[in-house]
Amino acid sequence: MKRTILLSLLVLATQPVPSAVAQPAGRGAMNPAETAFVAAANRRIEDHFVSEVARITGTTPKQVRKAMPDEHRITSTAMRLIAALEVELGAPLSAEQQAEILEADRMRKQALAQAREAAGGR
Repeated sequence: MKRTILLSLLVLATQPVPSAVAQPAGRGAMNPAETAFVAAANRRIEDHFVSEVARITGTTPKQVRKAMPDEHRITSTAMRLIAALEVELGAPLSAEQQAEILEADRMRKQALAQAREAAGGR
């Protein structure tokens, strides 16, 4: 009995996810042009964010990129970035610098969302 249940679960776990579940309602997969548009927009937005943080902290874009957390982590990018930059610089960032980084991160997230929405119209 246990073996049958385990085999059933294993078969279910290896089945492809139906497209109705895998995609948001009313939206199919992006076509190649949309994917390229979003990728280019993401690079431009991330480059701008890195430049802004470097300007705010007086560091180089290379130092900021080194301090950036992995984009796939479920965490606050800005807070992890602030903590990593403080370690890199050996001193805490001012409250004003932290606020500016948080605002730059908010703007980055907003721009990324807008790029994804704009790709739908392509």
